[in-house]
Amino acid sequence: MRSNLMLLMAATIWGMGFVAQRLGMDHMGPYTFNGLRFLLGALSLLPLLWWLKSRQPVAVAGDHRQLLIGGVLAGLVLFCAASLQQVGLLYTTAAKAGFITGLYIILVPVLGLLLRHKSGLNTWIGAVIALAGLYVLSVTDEFTIGFGDLLQVVGALFWAVHLLLVDHYSNRVAPIKLAGVQFVVCGLLSLATAFVIETPTVAGAVAGWQALLYAGLVSVGVGYT
Repeated sequence: MRSNLMLLMAATIWGMGFVAQRLGMDHMGPYTFNGLRFLLGALSLLPLLWWLKSRQPVAVAGDHRQLLIGGVLAGLVLFCAASLQQVGLLYTTAAKAGFITGLYIILVPVLGLLLRHKSGLNTWIGAVIALAGLYVLSVTDEFTIGFGDLLQVVGALFWAVHLLLVDHYSNRVAPIKLAGVQFVVCGLLSLATAFVIETPTVAGAVAGWQALLYAGLVSVGVGYT
């Protein structure tokens, strides 16, 4: 019950986060926004990491290696997923982006079959219903799908891979540490991309501070963790 409630809370936080993500781009580019929000999310975990350090035994070298590998891999995939999602929001609505991104729940059991995971009948029934919803929301009368919607669909594949990576490594290393490493990797990659193709400014970050605070502290810091 507790784990289900935590996941439901995360879904609620992310759902409202799409609005903040779209509003934030009124003042800065998608990569600038992602870079700042993920680094802000990483900073928000510092008190928790300090609390963990005082209560857990000293980690061995193998644990640090697992944490580094898992965090970097998850961060790379998270960067791809978040970038596709954020850029896609420039071309589609927050509601459609939220729904299409949620289709990773279909892709997770599909990819899980390759890893010999088992899924029940209810999962596949839900998948068919969700695909019907995607069609109604995104496909036009000319049977085409918008560019922004397509980016979200591709992004959903990366979200599914990300979830499987988190599932794999969260049982091997401290989940909060794993979250912190992946946030830093994703944030730095996003900011590096922003400085290449965008023009990040302090004024833009200040103007979009409300969206950044929600997307960074709540959506990333609380929701992803």
